[in-house]
Amino acid sequence: MPEAVSIGLNQLILWYDATRIQTWPAFLATVPDALTLRSATDFGRRFESERMTDPRHAAAEKIVRNLPGLESKGKKFVLKGIGLLAQMPSGYFISAEGIRLRAAYVDSPKGKHWVRLLASLILAREPRTRVVIRALSREGAELRFDGKKWFGGSLRKASIVSQDPTVFPFHGERSDAATLRTLLCDHSWWALGEWRRHPLMADTENCQFTGTLQEYLSLHDVGLALRGPFELLLHLGVLRTQENVCWIDRDIAIRELGADLASEFGWVTATKALPLEQLIDQQVKELRSDTGYVIASDLRQALRGAGIENPDAEIARLESEGKLVIEAEDFGQSRHGEGLFGDPRKQMVQIRMLIRSAR
Repeated sequence: MPEAVSIGLNQLILWYDATRIQTWPAFLATVPDALTLRSATDFGRRFESERMTDPRHAAAEKIVRNLPGLESKGKKFVLKGIGLLAQMPSGYFISAEGIRLRAAYVDSPKGKHWVRLLASLILAREPRTRVVIRALSREGAELRFDGKKWFGGSLRKASIVSQDPTVFPFHGERSDAATLRTLLCDHSWWALGEWRRHPLMADTENCQFTGTLQEYLSLHDVGLALRGPFELLLHLGVLRTQENVCWIDRDIAIRELGADLASEFGWVTATKALPLEQLIDQQVKELRSDTGYVIASDLRQALRGAGIENPDAEIARLESEGKLVIEAEDFGQSRHGEGLFGDPRKQMVQIRMLIRSAR
């Protein structure tokens, strides 16, 4: 199995008031195209606020923290945000995506086009948002808040309930159930999204997420930060709510966010385009965790979404034909669902295709 490269995740902050979804494009609208500054924080100081919270920290630092993208720091990789600012040796400038977002906002601040662009970028490039929305995209899934309203009560107690095991999407640590940290570990390569195609990830097929300054990834106040993307999706109608419950309207999600994201998140059944062997190889690479294991129930769900009616039978057939090998297997936990071939010893498996797959 390929070694998992470590990628430090910047703290997720996005914008201060989650309901002010126009914060980023309105900010970018004040920045000239050709301007290059030494750091992302310098953009905040010049165009948001010069005030300092202490001698080292600018008050505007948080608004720009998640604007840059994937970068290398020595031998390490850091994913700072969704790439609305790009880096070059002399500093930062507005990226092509940032220019498009700004133009859409300036053209029609009250329109939906810029909202679609921003929501699509976050869903394609922000790992924490991706794995939470992926869990909410399961068949029949609902996000239930602990309080009596949207984002009410204790966010740590909010849960995604479906026919699969319950997930606590804003909770970092629980030994008895899946949490945000679990999702990030179990679906690390998939969670990386569009950044998998970044030149820095050339010849890389797996990753693990860490903090930027330490090995342990902090999820402090992540539930409050994730409300921003949820407000975007609510504004578009992709999320529907009733009191303290919300769910994804798949038809609207497909219409507003397009076929690529719809296929990736399982909002629409994809037409099987690749040969079966290549399809399984692709899904294994996308779904394996940083330990190299794939959760069998996740692989089964992904293959069904790609048009494979009986994934277990097809995997068994390819194994008998010598086209794939199960190199390792292990028990998981109750949250991992049914094992491959109904075998609880195969809740987590390492699969290698014995074919030459196209990258």
